[in-house]
Amino acid sequence: MKILVSLFMLLTTLNSCDSSKKAIENSKKMQEPISGTYNITQLGDTDVSSNKIVINFDDTNNKVAGFAGCNSFFGNYSIENNTISFGSIGSSKKLCPNPIMDIENQLFKALNSATSFSTQDNEILFYSNDTVVFKGTNSIIASKRSATVNYEDNTTVKYQTVSRGSFDYITISKSKILISKDQNLQKIDEYNTDAEDWKALNKLIEAVEVETIHNIVPPSTKHQYDGAPHATLAIILGDVQYMTPTFDHGNPPEAIEALVNKVLSIKENTVKN
Repeated sequence: MKILVSLFMLLTTLNSCDSSKKAIENSKKMQEPISGTYNITQLGDTDVSSNKIVINFDDTNNKVAGFAGCNSFFGNYSIENNTISFGSIGSSKKLCPNPIMDIENQLFKALNSATSFSTQDNEILFYSNDTVVFKGTNSIIASKRSATVNYEDNTTVKYQTVSRGSFDYITISKSKILISKDQNLQKIDEYNTDAEDWKALNKLIEAVEVETIHNIVPPSTKHQYDGAPHATLAIILGDVQYMTPTFDHGNPPEAIEALVNKVLSIKENTVKN
């Protein structure tokens, strides 16, 4: 009898240790950082891979931004262990066909309802209670530039900076320039794009390897402690948006430095005139 009791106690101890070990491993896994860019591939039970929805998390300042299929969006989030909550999500106000807008609205509802997340390999899943509301992969779905597509007519470059007391937003396409200091993008000034400026800007865009800009490493990180405004650059080709990680405004990565400087130069000259 004593032998059986001893064996029972030993098995109980081993199981307890194994459970504790698994709990620690799961806790570590749940606390993995989510910083980076993800393609959202599923909303609820709907496959949205073709919508090219992108979400970018910056865990240095808990900012989230992305492309919802029609509009760009931005906001903040907070995490503790594997729980997550999103703050107020702002977005641009472009109108698209109803099927696209329906998916976009579904995404914003999913963000508002998300309460937890988990990561596995290159996949991330977000839950509302125990139900998956959306999931994605951090492997960028790269679409190489086709020689048959006129990207010059379907390209937009977007530059955005955020600090504690300021917000600057500019998008430039072949036909128009949009500039705003309103973080909710309710007030946007619109200008016509100068043909020569666009020609020069488009050459700089073509020189950038857009499919890899999400891997760019910032040369400095003053934005992490409010030493510089947070800046991001996005290049939108057709319906696909490619976004950089956050970097210091005033010190862009070398790969996009000429492009950023040209965007800011166009903005300055546009406002002056």
